[in-house]
Amino acid sequence: MSKHLQKIQKIFSHPLPANLDVKKTLSAIEHFGVRVEVTKNHRAKLFFEDKEGIVQLPHGDHFTKDEVVQLKHILEDFGLTPETLKK
Repeated sequence: MSKHLQKIQKIFSHPLPANLDVKKTLSAIEHFGVRVEVTKNHRAKLFFEDKEGIVQLPHGDHFTKDEVVQLKHILEDFGLTPETLKK
């Protein structure tokens, strides 16, 4: 299993992680075809096919649990879940 898929699985794990590294997580998402654009308002715009999502970036190095939930919902909307990525 790739490190990128492991990072995506952590987003969908229970209980939610509170120590997801921002750079590594965004890199894993990009690996699966999502274009990430960081705005000057400290947000990440995520683009996948014809869909778009926005997640607030933390001021530290790790996502908070609320930000992980936002990211999880966006990835679900994109159809990028651990189950679909294993195929």
